[in-house]
Amino acid sequence: MSEITKYSGTSFPFGKMETINFIEATFPDKNSKILDVGPGRGIYNALLKQKGYKFFDAVEVYLPYIEAFELKKIYDNVFHSNIIGFEYEHYNIVIMGDVVEHLHVQDAQRVVKYAQEHSDLVLIAVPYLMEQKGSQLDGSGDHRQPDLTREIFLERFSGFKLLVDNFQLGVFYSKQK
Repeated sequence: MSEITKYSGTSFPFGKMETINFIEATFPDKNSKILDVGPGRGIYNALLKQKGYKFFDAVEVYLPYIEAFELKKIYDNVFHSNIIGFEYEHYNIVIMGDVVEHLHVQDAQRVVKYAQEHSDLVLIAVPYLMEQKGSQLDGSGDHRQPDLTREIFLERFSGFKLLVDNFQLGVFYSKQK
């Protein structure tokens, strides 16, 4: 197993509370089914549980995170899988916090389109202009879209609107209903 550091499985704190408040305003039903893709330490899960949300599944490609962060204790279902090709019926909300930059453009576009077709709300957080290599031994932590900016994200991923951003990170949403 690779080394887990205090920085492993973390993302920028910026935008988290705006995202949680947006979810609560858009989907007040606390029984909404939520899929957390690339959950890291499970921050979105913890924040939404504080608001009363109950049903959470997670998809995590990196097995050491599932074990080290004890994700099976905090999610209803944890799927050890690459999101590329991962199929599901329907979730009310799909959260991809710091995920799409790890995928090649065409793979990311397919994953995002699938999420839009199989959920009511997709939320995506991406760091801007961030190179990253070697953060996981299996290569899953490498950034394959280090060129992302607000404008490039909106060009590559149709149907999204900006929720919030700063010079480091953007949070975008696509609402189907």
